[in-house]
Amino acid sequence: MPKIAFIGAGSWGFTRKLVRDVLTFPLLENSTIALMDIDPEKLDFAKRAVERIVELGKYPAKVEATMDRAAALKDADYVVVTILAGGLDVWRHDIEIPKKYGIDTNIGDTRGPSGIFRALRTIPVMLGIARDMEKYCPNATMLNYTNPMVMLCRAMQRETRIKLTGLCHSVQGTAEMLARWIGAPM
Repeated sequence: MPKIAFIGAGSWGFTRKLVRDVLTFPLLENSTIALMDIDPEKLDFAKRAVERIVELGKYPAKVEATMDRAAALKDADYVVVTILAGGLDVWRHDIEIPKKYGIDTNIGDTRGPSGIFRALRTIPVMLGIARDMEKYCPNATMLNYTNPMVMLCRAMQRETRIKLTGLCHSVQGTAEMLARWIGAPM
C-alpha cells in the first residue's frame, strides 16, 4: 500500500483534484493519503473533502490528517508539496514593491523580482521539508507544485539528496490558450 504525503494539504484546489486523480490509478487506489497542513481549519476541510472522494469512489484508500510534518512523511513513497510560505497577506508585497519601482508583474510567483521575493521566503521551508524527507522517507520522490517551482527545485537539488520533480499545472492551460489564440485544435 503506497503512502502519499500531501504537505500543504489545506490548499483549496490542489489537494482535492490531485487525490481524485491519483486514486483513479489501480496501483494507487489503496494508498494511505497523509494530509499535513499548519492550519487546523484548512486541514480539517481537506480531510473531510478527501474522505468524501474516497467514499464516493469506493476506494480502499486510507486517509490520515496531521499537523506534524514528520508523522506525515514517515515512510512515505511520494510527497506532494503545495505550500504558500508567508501566507496571502505577504504575497501582495511581491507585486506592490516592484510596481513602486516601475516593474509591473501580473502574478509574481515564478520569475522576476516578485518570484525572487517568494523564493527567498520559500526556499528555507522547502529545504526543511526536503531534509525531513531525507530523515523520514529517504526513498520517496517529491512532486513539487509550489512556486517559484524552478528556483525551489534547483535549491533542493543543490542542497539535498532527495529525488524530486517540479510540476506546473499551468502548462495545459497555457497550451489551450495558445491553441485558441491561433485557431488550432488543442
